[in-house]
Amino acid sequence: MLFPREIHMILIFLIFIRGSVADCPTECRCDVETKTVVCSGSLLLTIPDTIPSGFDVLIIRNASIRSIPKHAFRRMERLRELYIEHCDHLAFLEKFAFKGLKKLRLVSFTSCPRLNEIPKSTFSGIGNDFGVKIHFHKTPVQRVHGGAFRHAHNIRELSISGTDLALSRHAFAAITQLDFLTVSGVTVIEPQLFTNSTRFHIVHFKELNCEIPPRAFEDLAHVHQVLIQRSRISTIATDAFSGMSTVETVELYDNHIETIAARAFASIVNLGRIRIARNNIHTLQTVESLLSQAIQTRVEENTLECGCELQWMTAHEDKRLADVNYCSASGVHRTVRNYLRQSCYRTPPTTVATTERTFAVTNHDRMRGEATNPARCALSVYTIVPFVCIMLL
Repeated sequence: MLFPREIHMILIFLIFIRGSVADCPTECRCDVETKTVVCSGSLLLTIPDTIPSGFDVLIIRNASIRSIPKHAFRRMERLRELYIEHCDHLAFLEKFAFKGLKKLRLVSFTSCPRLNEIPKSTFSGIGNDFGVKIHFHKTPVQRVHGGAFRHAHNIRELSISGTDLALSRHAFAAITQLDFLTVSGVTVIEPQLFTNSTRFHIVHFKELNCEIPPRAFEDLAHVHQVLIQRSRISTIATDAFSGMSTVETVELYDNHIETIAARAFASIVNLGRIRIARNNIHTLQTVESLLSQAIQTRVEENTLECGCELQWMTAHEDKRLADVNYCSASGVHRTVRNYLRQSCYRTPPTTVATTERTFAVTNHDRMRGEATNPARCALSVYTIVPFVCIMLL
């Protein structure tokens, strides 16, 4: 039997549910159990102005929206997760589109084929209290404009999987605290991507097909790891990493690299370690290609285009360098050291002097007054070139 107080609470709950469903936006479905609003269909042309109180997840799927306007979510202050999926007409994100979402923890764009740019100030002013994740997945972003994330603080993850992606100057500028940055599909990198940015945990570039120009990482500070992986890099230019400071590790792993220029790593301030491993490298220009202020430098298990110009590797301060890197398929020797020994260190042929020597052989039998045996061969003088054989019969 229910008491009046319990009946009263149930009625309030039912009224709340009914009110929430009644407030559900047009072309949307509100799920009370998951606190999720799902808006979909070709008739959905704009972002809903608001969602019912108590709901904190918004999914926009298969909609006909063409843009996300400025302050689009200003009346959704408690929004925690935002998913935009399979929106074939979405082509533009306006400035400050996500400003004011202090509770936001996830923004995800998936399979939006016309969304090919992240304009300036798109994610500026999020001001979230929690670490937010921003994902672009199966969405062919082709350019990240300068200042796209300016003053977007406390980002947990930023993942951009692009197609022919160009990173403009200042693309990741003025970000304070970004834990995991993952970018793939880049074909153009402009200098000064990270101006005034700090406190990045991991910066991960993969599947690049471009050069890394001078000062690409300038001003990036307080970083645990910069990792470049599974990429085709034409040139890592002189001063490519110049201007970085307080970095624990810079790692190049499993890449095809045409050239590492002299002093590519030389100007990183307060660097813990450089690791260059399992890459195919055509040209290490000079010993200065590996020059840095790192506490530890490990260059190992790389495949190089071997030539006698690599003789500097045998005199490098890392005594193992020529033993733990290998020649490419065109080389006939395995380690760089073996190649250099057999192909580059040529010594003059050894000559053996054959001096004519004269020995005096005395017939001691005669000296003792003994008869000479006619079968015995006695020589007073024997010339030997190059050896002597005396046979006594």
